[in-house]
Amino acid sequence: MKTLRAMLCVSGAALLALSGCSKKAQADSRVAELEKAFAKAGANPLLDAALAAVRTNDYAGGVIVLETLKRTPGTSAEQLMAVHEAVQALTADLVARAAKGDANAKAALAAIEKARSQ
Repeated sequence: MKTLRAMLCVSGAALLALSGCSKKAQADSRVAELEKAFAKAGANPLLDAALAAVRTNDYAGGVIVLETLKRTPGTSAEQLMAVHEAVQALTADLVARAAKGDANAKAALAAIEKARSQ
């Protein structure tokens, strides 16, 4: 019985650890898809700014710039979908980190909300 309880505790801890990592992996995957969607379009200063922010773990800055990119004329449906999915993945990562008590993630979410309300 003690062995079963110990195994359940270890399994639960592993699941929690992996679920936190999967949000980051999902965000990275969506950002890679975003880059692919814009690869044929040529240089895009907004995309470059968003990617630079994400690469430095400034997810709030990345999301805010991507929200601007969504409103740019001439953006294709595929690109819009990639932007939307990247924004969702980055925001989900921030929400997961904020739920664990990460003060920086909470501040990033507040910054995103402030930018959206302006």
